Amino acid sequence: MSLPPIDRIMREGHRLPGVLSVVPPAATRVPAVFDSPHSGLTVPACPARAVSDANVLRASDTHVDALWDHVPDLGAPFLMAEFPRSYLDVNRNLADIDLSMVEGDWPHAVRDSATAKRGMGLMWRYAWGETHVNHRPLTVAEVQERIDTYWRPYHALLASLIDDTAQQFGHVVHVNCHSMPSVGHSMSADPPGTKRPDVVLSDRDGTSCDPDLIPALAAAFRDHGLTVTINDPYKGGELVTAYNDPEAGRHSVQIELNRLLYMDEDTRERTADFAALKTVLQDVAAVAVNHAWALSRGQ
Repeated sequence: MSLPPIDRIMREGHRLPGVLSVVPPAATRVPAVFDSPHSGLTVPACPARAVSDANVLRASDTHVDALWDHVPDLGAPFLMAEFPRSYLDVNRNLADIDLSMVEGDWPHAVRDSATAKRGMGLMWRYAWGETHVNHRPLTVAEVQERIDTYWRPYHALLASLIDDTAQQFGHVVHVNCHSMPSVGHSMSADPPGTKRPDVVLSDRDGTSCDPDLIPALAAAFRDHGLTVTINDPYKGGELVTAYNDPEAGRHSVQIELNRLLYMDEDTRERTADFAALKTVLQDVAAVAVNHAWALSRGQ
């Protein structure tokens, strides 16, 4: 599926219904790109599915797109997935395939993936806990269709946004926006019941961005009284891994927000604290943009 020219996307935005949308900069462009890969709530039809839409959406980063929807006003494009991560997770490598979910021989490379072993690979084995998403394995054609329809367009557009911004300014800060359950669970890397901080910042153990960026973001959150950990329990997924190259001026970070900060984890409804967190994120986004400007100016 071809995309419009990047200059038109930067002016007008772009949408593939049910797949992705990008809001263009609403102010003078800045050397930053933001994306929310897991906040999509449009559930695709699937004849193999065994659970309700509500169960499919339990893993979604509900409301994260709304929490960060101010970033175009700062001059940054904002890319969002419109489909659920459990259907196809763009924050996974294409080799993160759970072969137990595929009927027949998968013809592409597969790697030893910890996320796939936990049921959270390119496609999720479980809706949550031990509840299987599908009542049968998917055919190779069904898996390939998901990759071609969802994974490839998202990655192609994000890469184009980052490339174009880096070419214009010399540096680009890419902020990858997520949320996390308030405690570890049976599918997570940290033990079930582990109480999580308010915010987790990730830079692939100090390799995906300028070394001063994560401390600056952490300080912005802590100034608002929020607790922050760095690279624990998340180090950054595929979207940080694939598009970082600090020596070439490409700086990528992942931000995870504790869902209790802004929503009821059972009902998925926003709480009264949603607006306050959004104000915090306006300050955090400004820190990211200011850092990107400093890098682009050689400061």
